Amino acid sequence: MLALNSWNSSERLIFLRELLSDDGGIFLHLDYRKGQYCKVMMDEIFQESNFRNEIVWCYTGPSQSDRYFPRKHEYIYFYTKTSSYVFNPQYVSHKSGLHNTGQVFGATDESNSKYVKELEKRGKKIEDWWTDIWATERYRSEFSNYPTQKREALLERIVRSASNPGDLVLDCFAGSGTTPAVAEKLGRRWIGVDCGKLAIYTMQKRLLRIAESKSLDDPKKKYGKACTPFALYNAGLYDYKALKELPWERYRQFALTLFQCCDEPRTIGGLTLDGHLGEASVMVFNYQKHENAMVDRTFVEQLHAALGKKIRSRFFLIAPAGSVAFLEDYIELDGVKYYILRIPYSIIEEIHNRGFSKLKQPVSESDVNDTVDAVGFDFVRTPTVDCTYSLEKVKDPDLLNQGSKECVIGIKRFESRVISKKPVNLANLESLSMVMLDYDFDGEVFDLDDVFYAEDLEKNGYEVRFPSERINGQCMIIYLDIFGNEKREIKKLSDFAKGKGK
Repeated sequence: MLALNSWNSSERLIFLRELLSDDGGIFLHLDYRKGQYCKVMMDEIFQESNFRNEIVWCYTGPSQSDRYFPRKHEYIYFYTKTSSYVFNPQYVSHKSGLHNTGQVFGATDESNSKYVKELEKRGKKIEDWWTDIWATERYRSEFSNYPTQKREALLERIVRSASNPGDLVLDCFAGSGTTPAVAEKLGRRWIGVDCGKLAIYTMQKRLLRIAESKSLDDPKKKYGKACTPFALYNAGLYDYKALKELPWERYRQFALTLFQCCDEPRTIGGLTLDGHLGEASVMVFNYQKHENAMVDRTFVEQLHAALGKKIRSRFFLIAPAGSVAFLEDYIELDGVKYYILRIPYSIIEEIHNRGFSKLKQPVSESDVNDTVDAVGFDFVRTPTVDCTYSLEKVKDPDLLNQGSKECVIGIKRFESRVISKKPVNLANLESLSMVMLDYDFDGEVFDLDDVFYAEDLEKNGYEVRFPSERINGQCMIIYLDIFGNEKREIKKLSDFAKGKGK
């Protein structure tokens, strides 16, 4: 199921038509703003003869408007690629009015009884107006705190009707991950795509915890199965494989230029360094020379043993993202911070030749889907973040008697620098998108627990506050800028208690 709300939708629909199997179907989900316009596009791209349904999803709920009828329905357009396609009729329980069925169909008492029993067993065939699926707010057990999240029941109906077990389901605006979760539970293969970092982390968490979610067959029971293995890919306009095929010296120059480092090779402590960034030394990890090696903590410790007393307080190591075995942005040893500059698997080849529209991440809950309007992105350095960390009494007077305390993150500086032909100059804190937290980080997978949007942080003086008891062991904090770049830190409760700043 797709949710398109931008006017570069025609190119995407053409691309999706080419991806669609000959017996496949596509569902386009829209509200009242764009429905009629996109219907015209769909008729042209998929041909009017392949139009199957205009499904109207109706629901109810509170409305604040006194100037028009409350808007409580959305459209789902169903098209196929050919006239030979998968479709499985769906049924819903229907017991009301069954005593009149025989009269309607002119059946005898005997056949009426059989028909009634069959109808009770099978249910009523679902038509193109759906009123039995409520909005997510009525089903908090599914709610993942993601705006525009859809009910699993809605996707279940769509996936069951247009696919069979083992088929591949694609949602290219996957948001909170409802489609992948439902496809997983129904035994379908799936691909979920989204350009928002919040969406990616929300989906990852949802799938990793799918066993605890409700069963589709019996909502009173848990699904109870772990998700089948899946991979998280970062796709872009530049194939990283091409970089790896470059001769070492060309790759080395590319890596230094990418992070705007000065190319000045020199030897320190018996190690060859490649240049410097400001006053800090820089090394480009030679993955060609050390093909099977990984940049792990041991590697950094070995670097420190050779360089620790001969370099300043910061050191930069440039390495392919897949060659780094830890998630932190830096490792600190004896007062020296070893920063890892990861080269992502997707890099835009023309980044130094022309500018791109920025693929901006949301700063508030209301604009969480605006990222789909952008095309391309710039490569941005890891944001510069300076924060204070403290443990304070809670502001809520109702909790003061309980002796509770809050962990407080005070964001003092947040800056992003864009590397492109058309640089973007942003004031302090202006490029902040959100702060995401995993309160019990296991050292391997970031499991999103909470999100604080920049819009709300600004109102609160750029402070992140949460109960201290939420930290279990260690907490990972991700500071995200509007271009999708991250700064990661790992903190323990003791770091807040000491008032440790950075």
